[in-house]
Amino acid sequence: MADALQELQQRLAVVRDRVRGVARKYYTGFYLFGRPGTSKTYTVRKTIDELNIRYEYHVGHLTPMGLFELLAEHHDRVIVLDDVSEILANRIALQFLLAALGSQPDATGARIIKYRRQNHNVVVHFTGGIILISNLELHSTPLIEALKSRLHYLRYDPSEEQIAALMHDISSHGRKKPKLSPKECQEVAEFLIAESQRLGCRLDIRLLVDKAFPDFAQYRNHNTETHWKDLVLATMEEQVPTLKYTRGSSATRRMVKEDEYQIVRDILAAYSTKTDRIAVWQEHTQKSERAYYRRLKEIDRLTH
Repeated sequence: MADALQELQQRLAVVRDRVRGVARKYYTGFYLFGRPGTSKTYTVRKTIDELNIRYEYHVGHLTPMGLFELLAEHHDRVIVLDDVSEILANRIALQFLLAALGSQPDATGARIIKYRRQNHNVVVHFTGGIILISNLELHSTPLIEALKSRLHYLRYDPSEEQIAALMHDISSHGRKKPKLSPKECQEVAEFLIAESQRLGCRLDIRLLVDKAFPDFAQYRNHNTETHWKDLVLATMEEQVPTLKYTRGSSATRRMVKEDEYQIVRDILAAYSTKTDRIAVWQEHTQKSERAYYRRLKEIDRLTH
């Protein structure tokens, strides 16, 4: 696992250097592509954030005129265009990109982008850089070949072992939102990796971070009727699965609370210090100190 993570970091170092190259104006553009869920966008944005450089990020639909206005408004910044396959299929948009990415002989480094509107030319002096992120490889046409000649072009397609290593590395730091401990995150990651292998699915960082972690937090906070593992499986299988982990009526919120009330009572009877009580509570429930005191207050209300 350590070797796989090291190999992945070496590949990511190339990606980060390309991003830094655009941000520091060593070159005008970078096209990064590869299958979804491999941390492409995260790596690009985190690298720029660490440079403390202001940049513009756009994801999703963008018309040619929307692109021109974006280039005009942010003419001196790095512009990150995410999921750009549609805009690259438009000849007008491609012409704008070619102009923005081309080199100019003057000392300012400005690239001239022109658009004729209502019988007069609108001119943009673009000095920024452009980073394009996509799941798709560019297919050869004369305009696409011209675009590729103006920027660095890189396929990023890490192995399953490398993605699994990255998942473990992400989990080892815990999460701030939703707030999860490293131990909780590792449990989710290990389950997701094992089920992906069983189902023959490719690993997906977004599935872990944006879906599985929130599923676990929702379940832990008693806001589900089903087990978090069943929720993760429902996402992976894209249908409601046969529930493997939910325990019928005993899994209702009330019954879960009753179980936790008994855990608190046992802890109060067996341990005298706050530190010991909290440690045992967290070991048995994987829940926070705050959750312990919430159950303690509920018990107090029930007995008075």
